[in-house]
Amino acid sequence: MTTIDSLSDMTPVARTVEISELPIPPYCGTTLPAIDYDAHPAYGGMLPKPTFRERLYALNVFLRTFAFVTIRRIVDYDNMPLLTKEADFSGLNAKTALRYILMYARIRASRAIGTLTGARRPAKPANLALLNRIKSDGIVCLNLKSDEIDKIRSVTNPGFAKLDERRAGIPPEKRKFDDNVYWCTRSADPEAFAAVENIFKRYGIMEAASAYLGRPAGVKHINAQINDQDLAFWKRVFPDTQLPDPWGSYLHIDATYGMLKCAIYVHDIGPDGGPFCYVRGSQNAKIGWFEGMVRRTNDFSGFSGRRPDARKKFMALPEFLRKKADFGGDLQDNSPDVAPLREGHFAATSSYGNCVLFDGNGMHRGGMVNKGERRCLFILLAEI
Repeated sequence: MTTIDSLSDMTPVARTVEISELPIPPYCGTTLPAIDYDAHPAYGGMLPKPTFRERLYALNVFLRTFAFVTIRRIVDYDNMPLLTKEADFSGLNAKTALRYILMYARIRASRAIGTLTGARRPAKPANLALLNRIKSDGIVCLNLKSDEIDKIRSVTNPGFAKLDERRAGIPPEKRKFDDNVYWCTRSADPEAFAAVENIFKRYGIMEAASAYLGRPAGVKHINAQINDQDLAFWKRVFPDTQLPDPWGSYLHIDATYGMLKCAIYVHDIGPDGGPFCYVRGSQNAKIGWFEGMVRRTNDFSGFSGRRPDARKKFMALPEFLRKKADFGGDLQDNSPDVAPLREGHFAATSSYGNCVLFDGNGMHRGGMVNKGERRCLFILLAEI
């Protein structure tokens, strides 16, 4: 008899998965790009100086939104179930408000007990190479096997079919971002969650995410997304001007906290197919608590928009509050910050992998399709 009587006594080890080396150097900057909006040709260079009344209005909107974003962080909203996407959500009313309050109280109590008893702790990573790569690069490209991609494609086909049906009823020029996304839910799409979770556990992705985030983690959302060449949201950045579109268009950091994301390609995606792009190592750029909140506040308030009315409101803010999470479209090509971004910018085409794990705190973009369409899944890994 061997010294190990049962395989169940062994610590589970993640299966090996091909991890692609990134062919570019890491981002050499230490902060996000600084943009001089007073000198920008689409902002201070063309807009009239805001009046005192406009400044008061913009500051009022900013402060109220800042309070909203602060409350979201305090209650850890990004790591709470999103009831509005569930099939039985009946709109915002007393019933759903009570349901959310009770759910929130239950989850917070459970986490508090888990913290006191030591049960609420991050997982021990079974795939150290995966964890170390996400720590250093902020992005990892993996290659799932063809039968695993076939399984994912099979269980998410119903979601993509519903998305196709919805999109068919909306003219391309009128489609908004949410019109191109189908939110899978555990109640309506249990097979999709089961398939993704099994694959993630098989390769140690779930444990690596938990260790990286420093808290228990699981699959929170699975979103089917379709982008095509008709959705040119990154073009005509300043539609009321003749300014050329900048190289950095749509580069941004996420407005969420405490999660990792994963993109799974359900078909091959080349350079013109809208691959996910990331500035390698940019998740390590220093963004203070206040700066991060300011950037996210401007995105939530609509001040990050680039139509004339949004730009006027943004310019009415004090200079130290003029920062965006979605900053790429404002970054001029002649800025000294562009060179290090271009050097570390990586396009994760299918030649590098079909599963892209990344930290949304790093600078990234995707879905910029020049030819055909892109179909992929976006999975959010967070404490649930």
